[in-house]
Amino acid sequence: MLKKILFPVLALFMLAGCATSSNTLNISPKIALPTQDPTLMGVTISINGADMRQDKALAKVNRDGQLVSLTPSRDMRFLLQESLEKQMTARGYMIGPSGAVDLQIVVNRLYADVQEGNLRYNITTKADISIIATAKNGNKQVKNYNTSYNVQGAFTATDAKITNVINTALGDVISDMAQDTSVSDFIKANSH
Repeated sequence: MLKKILFPVLALFMLAGCATSSNTLNISPKIALPTQDPTLMGVTISINGADMRQDKALAKVNRDGQLVSLTPSRDMRFLLQESLEKQMTARGYMIGPSGAVDLQIVVNRLYADVQEGNLRYNITTKADISIIATAKNGNKQVKNYNTSYNVQGAFTATDAKITNVINTALGDVISDMAQDTSVSDFIKANSH
């Protein structure tokens, strides 16, 4: 009986030891929502996303002498598009395919620079996100949101540490978007 239990458990531990670490980062930043605007009366907007980065990797790290690319668990343009949709819905806008104003959220830059030394690591994440608002009357506004976040620590920069730095930077950008009313003011001024 003991052999029937012991061998499968031992085999699982051996397999777990052989498993390689994942190169996927689970990105899920905190999404800050703005307060509702009572002056909005059924204004419909459309929202889409774009990722203008040449390299879709979020970080590159040296693992056992090889440069490994770390990629996100989901497409960054869809994650940011979903964040913007939640924020605009919270403000009181309706989201639809043919709105009075088209919003495009663009990932210009999102990358974690990971430096590892003998006993220390340094992770600096820079995020540059734009919201391009285009009204049916031809007016256009571009609003940029930038942030940089840095963490230093002992030993190695694990995937969890890199993920936390990226989530914090993205959370800061999303919070800035929630607090900023300039896009909403543009929509209100150009949705007639």
